[in-house]
Amino acid sequence: MAINLLHDYKLKLVAFVFAIFIWFFVITENEYKEEIEIPITPKVLPGKVVLNKIPNTAIVKIKGSGKALIALGVSGDAHYELDLSNVEKSQTHVLATKNVFLMRPADAIVAEEIVTPDSITVVLDDIEKKRVPVEPNIVRVTAPGHTIVGDVRLTPDSVDIEGPKSLVAQISEVFTQEAEYSDLKFDLKKTMALAPLPSDKISVSATQVEVYINVQKLSEFTLSGVPVEFRNPPKNMNVTVVPSTLSLVLEGGGLLLGQISRDDIVAYIDYNRIKDLPGNAFPAVIERPPGISYRDVKPRTFKIIYERRRSQ
Repeated sequence: MAINLLHDYKLKLVAFVFAIFIWFFVITENEYKEEIEIPITPKVLPGKVVLNKIPNTAIVKIKGSGKALIALGVSGDAHYELDLSNVEKSQTHVLATKNVFLMRPADAIVAEEIVTPDSITVVLDDIEKKRVPVEPNIVRVTAPGHTIVGDVRLTPDSVDIEGPKSLVAQISEVFTQEAEYSDLKFDLKKTMALAPLPSDKISVSATQVEVYINVQKLSEFTLSGVPVEFRNPPKNMNVTVVPSTLSLVLEGGGLLLGQISRDDIVAYIDYNRIKDLPGNAFPAVIERPPGISYRDVKPRTFKIIYERRRSQ
Protein backbone atom coordinates (compact mmCIF):
# COMPACT_ATOMS: atom_id res chain seq x y z
CA MET A 1 0.00 0.00 0.00
CA ALA A 2 1.44 3.42 -1.01
CA ILE A 3 2.31 5.92 1.75
CA ASN A 4 1.29 9.52 1.10
CA LEU A 5 4.14 11.58 2.55
CA LEU A 6 2.39 14.84 1.73
CA HIS A 7 -0.66 14.03 3.84
CA ASP A 8 -1.10 16.71 6.51
CA TYR A 9 2.25 18.29 5.42
CA LYS A 10 1.36 21.64 7.01
CA LEU A 11 0.87 20.03 10.40
CA LYS A 12 4.10 18.09 10.00
CA LEU A 13 6.01 21.26 8.99
CA VAL A 14 4.74 23.14 12.03
CA ALA A 15 5.71 20.26 14.29
CA PHE A 16 9.20 20.15 12.74
CA VAL A 17 9.77 23.88 13.16
CA PHE A 18 8.51 23.71 16.74
CA ALA A 19 10.90 20.84 17.47
CA ILE A 20 13.79 22.84 16.05
CA PHE A 21 12.79 25.81 18.22
CA ILE A 22 12.64 23.64 21.36
CA TRP A 23 16.01 22.12 20.53
CA PHE A 24 17.58 25.54 19.92
CA PHE A 25 16.07 26.94 23.12
CA VAL A 26 17.44 24.05 25.16
CA ILE A 27 20.97 24.15 23.78
CA THR A 28 21.20 27.96 24.02
CA GLU A 29 20.29 27.78 27.68
CA ASN A 30 23.36 25.65 28.30
CA GLU A 31 26.58 27.29 29.47
CA TYR A 32 29.55 27.49 27.11
CA LYS A 33 33.12 28.77 27.11
CA GLU A 34 34.60 30.52 24.13
CA GLU A 35 37.63 32.60 23.11
CA ILE A 36 36.75 35.85 21.34
CA GLU A 37 38.76 38.71 19.87
CA ILE A 38 37.76 42.17 21.10
CA PRO A 39 39.11 45.65 20.28
CA ILE A 40 41.40 47.47 22.71
CA THR A 41 40.19 51.02 23.34
CA PRO A 42 42.80 53.39 24.86
CA LYS A 43 41.41 56.02 27.22
CA VAL A 44 43.81 58.97 27.54
CA LEU A 45 43.58 62.46 28.96
CA PRO A 46 42.74 65.33 26.57
CA GLY A 47 45.90 66.69 25.01
CA LYS A 48 47.68 63.33 25.13
CA VAL A 49 48.20 60.72 22.41
CA VAL A 50 49.65 57.20 22.26
CA LEU A 51 53.05 57.47 20.60
CA ASN A 52 54.08 53.83 20.16
CA LYS A 53 52.31 51.03 18.33
CA ILE A 54 50.10 48.90 20.57
CA PRO A 55 47.90 45.86 19.80
CA ASN A 56 44.51 46.66 18.32
CA THR A 57 42.79 43.60 19.83
CA ALA A 58 42.95 41.15 22.72
CA ILE A 59 41.92 37.48 22.91
CA VAL A 60 39.61 36.88 25.89
CA LYS A 61 38.16 33.62 27.27
CA ILE A 62 34.51 34.16 28.23
CA LYS A 63 31.74 32.03 29.75
CA GLY A 64 28.00 32.39 29.31
CA SER A 65 24.78 30.91 28.02
CA GLY A 66 24.55 30.00 24.37
CA LYS A 67 21.98 32.66 23.57
CA ALA A 68 24.03 35.33 25.36
CA LEU A 69 27.13 34.39 23.38
CA ILE A 70 25.15 34.46 20.13
CA ALA A 71 23.77 37.90 21.00
CA LEU A 72 27.26 39.14 21.80
CA GLY A 73 28.56 37.86 18.47
CA VAL A 74 25.76 39.60 16.60
CA SER A 75 26.03 42.94 18.42
CA GLY A 76 29.82 43.06 18.73
CA ASP A 77 29.26 44.97 21.97
CA ALA A 78 32.55 44.14 23.67
CA HIS A 79 35.88 45.91 24.15
CA TYR A 80 38.87 46.16 26.46
CA GLU A 81 39.22 49.60 28.04
CA LEU A 82 42.89 50.53 28.38
CA ASP A 83 42.74 53.25 31.03
CA LEU A 84 45.74 55.57 30.62
CA SER A 85 44.23 58.62 32.31
CA ASN A 86 46.87 58.55 35.07
CA VAL A 87 49.88 58.01 32.79
CA GLU A 88 52.23 60.93 32.16
CA LYS A 89 54.91 59.45 29.90
CA SER A 90 54.98 55.64 29.82
CA GLN A 91 53.59 52.61 31.60
CA THR A 92 53.40 48.84 31.27
CA HIS A 93 49.76 47.87 31.69
CA VAL A 94 48.96 44.32 32.82
CA LEU A 95 45.67 43.27 31.25
CA ALA A 96 42.91 42.27 33.69
CA THR A 97 39.45 40.85 33.16
CA LYS A 98 37.88 43.69 35.15
CA ASN A 99 38.60 45.99 32.20
CA VAL A 100 36.70 43.78 29.74
CA PHE A 101 33.33 45.33 28.95
CA LEU A 102 30.70 42.94 27.56
CA MET A 103 27.01 43.22 26.76
CA ARG A 104 24.54 43.73 29.60
CA PRO A 105 23.23 42.21 31.84
CA ALA A 106 26.68 41.81 33.38
CA ASP A 107 26.02 38.33 34.76
CA ALA A 108 24.94 36.90 31.38
CA ILE A 109 28.58 36.62 30.22
CA VAL A 110 31.70 36.55 32.36
CA ALA A 111 35.27 37.24 31.22
CA GLU A 112 37.38 34.48 32.77
CA GLU A 113 40.86 35.09 31.36
CA ILE A 114 42.92 37.35 29.09
CA VAL A 115 44.61 34.93 26.71
CA THR A 116 46.79 37.45 24.87
CA PRO A 117 48.45 39.85 25.25
CA ASP A 118 49.27 39.63 28.93
CA SER A 119 50.63 43.19 29.10
CA ILE A 120 51.00 46.31 26.97
CA THR A 121 53.72 48.96 27.23
CA VAL A 122 52.36 52.38 26.33
CA VAL A 123 54.31 55.58 25.62
CA LEU A 124 52.37 58.84 25.68
CA ASP A 125 53.21 62.24 24.21
CA ASP A 126 51.61 65.67 24.21
CA ILE A 127 49.53 66.63 21.19
CA GLU A 128 50.93 69.57 19.23
CA LYS A 129 49.52 71.51 16.29
CA LYS A 130 51.42 73.83 14.00
CA ARG A 131 51.25 75.34 10.53
CA VAL A 132 53.87 74.41 7.95
CA PRO A 133 54.41 75.46 4.31
CA VAL A 134 53.62 73.21 1.36
CA GLU A 135 56.52 72.76 -1.06
CA PRO A 136 56.14 71.53 -4.66
CA ASN A 137 57.98 68.34 -5.57
CA ILE A 138 57.59 68.93 -9.29
CA VAL A 139 60.04 68.68 -12.16
CA ARG A 140 58.89 71.04 -14.90
CA VAL A 141 60.48 71.53 -18.31
CA THR A 142 59.15 73.94 -20.89
CA ALA A 143 59.05 73.42 -24.63
CA PRO A 144 61.70 75.28 -26.67
CA GLY A 145 60.95 78.99 -26.86
CA HIS A 146 58.91 79.00 -23.63
CA THR A 147 59.71 79.78 -20.01
CA ILE A 148 58.16 79.49 -16.56
CA VAL A 149 57.39 82.86 -15.00
CA GLY A 150 57.65 83.12 -11.23
CA ASP A 151 57.43 80.33 -8.70
CA VAL A 152 54.96 77.47 -8.59
CA ARG A 153 51.83 78.76 -6.84
CA LEU A 154 50.07 76.44 -4.40
CA THR A 155 46.62 76.90 -2.87
CA PRO A 156 46.67 76.50 0.06
CA ASP A 157 50.36 77.28 0.44
CA SER A 158 50.43 75.98 4.04
CA VAL A 159 48.57 73.41 6.14
CA ASP A 160 48.04 72.52 9.79
CA ILE A 161 49.56 69.31 11.09
CA GLU A 162 48.65 67.74 14.43
CA GLY A 163 50.04 64.79 16.32
CA PRO A 164 52.63 63.71 18.90
CA LYS A 165 54.85 66.64 19.84
CA SER A 166 58.09 64.72 19.29
CA LEU A 167 57.04 63.82 15.72
CA VAL A 168 55.49 67.16 14.78
CA ALA A 169 58.71 68.95 15.86
CA GLN A 170 60.63 67.07 13.13
CA ILE A 171 58.45 68.39 10.30
CA SER A 172 59.21 71.83 8.87
CA GLU A 173 57.30 71.45 5.60
CA VAL A 174 55.14 69.04 3.65
CA PHE A 175 55.46 68.22 -0.04
CA THR A 176 53.22 67.51 -2.96
CA GLN A 177 53.51 64.07 -4.47
CA GLU A 178 56.35 63.77 -6.95
CA ALA A 179 55.39 64.70 -10.50
CA GLU A 180 57.14 65.54 -13.77
CA TYR A 181 55.90 67.67 -16.66
CA SER A 182 57.77 68.22 -19.91
CA ASP A 183 57.28 70.30 -23.08
CA LEU A 184 55.08 72.81 -21.27
CA LYS A 185 53.67 75.44 -23.63
CA PHE A 186 50.65 76.63 -21.66
CA ASP A 187 49.81 77.38 -18.05
CA LEU A 188 49.45 74.29 -15.87
CA LYS A 189 46.65 74.16 -13.31
CA LYS A 190 46.15 70.88 -11.52
CA THR A 191 44.92 69.38 -8.25
CA MET A 192 47.68 67.38 -6.60
CA ALA A 193 47.71 65.17 -3.51
CA LEU A 194 50.18 65.76 -0.72
CA ALA A 195 52.89 63.18 -0.14
CA PRO A 196 52.30 60.87 2.85
CA LEU A 197 53.61 62.10 6.18
CA PRO A 198 56.31 60.06 7.95
CA SER A 199 53.84 58.78 10.59
CA ASP A 200 50.15 57.86 10.44
CA LYS A 201 49.82 59.39 13.91
CA ILE A 202 50.11 62.87 12.35
CA SER A 203 47.00 64.34 10.76
CA VAL A 204 46.94 67.16 8.21
CA SER A 205 44.24 69.76 7.58
CA ALA A 206 44.28 69.25 3.79
CA THR A 207 45.25 66.28 1.66
CA GLN A 208 45.54 68.06 -1.70
CA VAL A 209 46.41 71.46 -3.15
CA GLU A 210 45.80 73.43 -6.34
CA VAL A 211 49.01 73.83 -8.36
CA TYR A 212 49.47 76.69 -10.84
CA ILE A 213 52.49 77.17 -13.13
CA ASN A 214 52.61 80.25 -15.36
CA VAL A 215 54.12 79.38 -18.76
CA GLN A 216 54.84 82.11 -21.32
CA LYS A 217 56.60 82.39 -24.67
CA LEU A 218 60.23 83.34 -24.15
CA SER A 219 61.09 86.88 -25.19
CA GLU A 220 63.99 89.31 -24.84
CA PHE A 221 64.84 92.96 -25.33
CA THR A 222 67.75 95.29 -24.72
CA LEU A 223 67.40 97.89 -21.99
CA SER A 224 69.88 100.77 -21.91
CA GLY A 225 70.46 103.76 -19.72
CA VAL A 226 70.11 101.91 -16.42
CA PRO A 227 71.77 104.12 -13.76
CA VAL A 228 74.52 102.58 -11.62
CA GLU A 229 74.39 103.69 -7.96
CA PHE A 230 77.24 103.77 -5.46
CA ARG A 231 76.22 102.69 -1.99
CA ASN A 232 77.81 103.25 1.44
CA PRO A 233 80.51 105.69 0.26
CA PRO A 234 83.39 106.41 2.67
CA LYS A 235 83.02 109.47 4.90
CA ASN A 236 84.12 112.83 3.55
CA MET A 237 84.46 111.43 0.03
CA ASN A 238 82.62 112.17 -3.18
CA VAL A 239 82.39 109.12 -5.43
CA THR A 240 81.81 108.99 -9.17
CA VAL A 241 81.00 105.82 -11.12
CA VAL A 242 82.34 105.79 -14.69
CA PRO A 243 80.39 105.20 -16.81
CA SER A 244 77.24 106.06 -14.85
CA THR A 245 74.82 103.77 -16.75
CA LEU A 246 74.73 100.30 -18.25
CA SER A 247 72.79 98.31 -20.80
CA LEU A 248 71.76 94.67 -20.71
CA VAL A 249 69.56 92.12 -22.43
CA LEU A 250 66.54 90.99 -20.39
CA GLU A 251 64.98 87.58 -20.94
CA GLY A 252 61.65 86.22 -19.70
CA GLY A 253 58.05 85.63 -20.51
CA GLY A 254 56.67 87.93 -23.14
CA LEU A 255 53.76 89.17 -21.04
CA LEU A 256 56.01 89.85 -18.06
CA LEU A 257 58.70 91.62 -20.10
CA GLY A 258 56.04 93.88 -21.57
CA GLN A 259 55.46 95.31 -18.09
CA ILE A 260 59.14 95.96 -17.27
CA SER A 261 60.50 99.51 -17.20
CA ARG A 262 63.95 100.95 -16.47
CA ASP A 263 62.87 101.65 -12.89
CA ASP A 264 62.37 97.92 -12.28
CA ILE A 265 66.10 97.22 -12.77
CA VAL A 266 68.47 98.23 -9.97
CA ALA A 267 72.24 98.33 -10.53
CA TYR A 268 74.74 99.34 -7.85
CA ILE A 269 78.25 99.01 -6.48
CA ASP A 270 78.55 98.68 -2.70
CA TYR A 271 81.69 100.15 -1.12
CA ASN A 272 81.49 97.67 1.76
CA ARG A 273 81.90 94.85 -0.76
CA ILE A 274 84.78 96.29 -2.79
CA LYS A 275 86.85 98.27 -0.27
CA ASP A 276 89.23 95.37 0.39
CA LEU A 277 89.44 94.19 -3.22
CA PRO A 278 92.42 95.01 -5.45
CA GLY A 279 92.10 97.23 -8.51
CA ASN A 280 89.74 100.05 -9.30
CA ALA A 281 87.24 98.48 -11.72
CA PHE A 282 84.33 96.44 -10.42
CA PRO A 283 81.17 94.76 -11.80
CA ALA A 284 77.78 96.07 -10.71
CA VAL A 285 75.26 94.10 -8.69
CA ILE A 286 72.03 93.84 -10.68
CA GLU A 287 68.61 93.22 -9.14
CA ARG A 288 65.58 92.46 -11.30
CA PRO A 289 61.98 91.31 -10.78
CA PRO A 290 61.30 87.57 -10.21
CA GLY A 291 61.03 85.56 -13.41
CA ILE A 292 63.43 87.83 -15.33
CA SER A 293 67.01 86.91 -16.25
CA TYR A 294 69.67 89.01 -17.94
CA ARG A 295 72.83 88.72 -20.04
CA ASP A 296 75.27 90.81 -22.07
CA VAL A 297 75.81 93.51 -19.45
CA LYS A 298 77.75 96.44 -20.94
CA PRO A 299 80.16 97.58 -19.69
CA ARG A 300 81.19 94.60 -17.57
CA THR A 301 83.09 96.72 -15.00
CA PHE A 302 83.00 100.32 -13.78
CA LYS A 303 85.76 102.63 -12.65
CA ILE A 304 85.37 104.27 -9.25
CA ILE A 305 86.75 107.81 -8.77
CA TYR A 306 87.13 109.11 -5.21
CA GLU A 307 87.45 112.80 -4.40
CA ARG A 308 87.91 114.17 -0.90
CA ARG A 309 85.37 116.77 0.06
CA ARG A 310 86.68 120.21 0.74
CA SER A 311 86.16 121.37 4.29
CA GLN A 312 83.74 124.27 4.63
